Amino acid sequence: MSAQPGGIPAERVQGRDAAWIAYVLHAIGYLTIMMWPALIGLIVNYVKRGDAKGSIVESHHRWMIRTFWYGSLWQTVSLVVLLWSAWPILSVVLQQVSTSGDALITWNTILAVLGAATLGVAGLIVTWFWLLYRVIRGAIHLVNLESVP
Repeated sequence: MSAQPGGIPAERVQGRDAAWIAYVLHAIGYLTIMMWPALIGLIVNYVKRGDAKGSIVESHHRWMIRTFWYGSLWQTVSLVVLLWSAWPILSVVLQQVSTSGDALITWNTILAVLGAATLGVAGLIVTWFWLLYRVIRGAIHLVNLESVP
């Protein structure tokens, strides 16, 4: 039985290269805010997690799969809140244009939109940092040949 540099048997880190590829794809996807590289990384995770069964790498595939899906959920919720914030202005403009022909927006409408938009943008930013944290934390654990929780 051969051992890795950390003294861990090779069987315990089987599939580490695939995990690295997935981490890089996830990182590219999250850093560039283009989700298709992260989606390809997710596919790599699903395809290769069976090959890593019983090794520390299996936890890394689980970690990245959960990261992707929870991140997608929170990005969607934040985006819905952000887009929902446009509704007060849109409804006021449509009502006023249909009744008077002029579009007049009040301070109450502007403040309602700013509040919801701020919440949506904050959610997107927090989610982005959380995704990067998860990729970095997982990669550090993989470098140290450790499993992730």
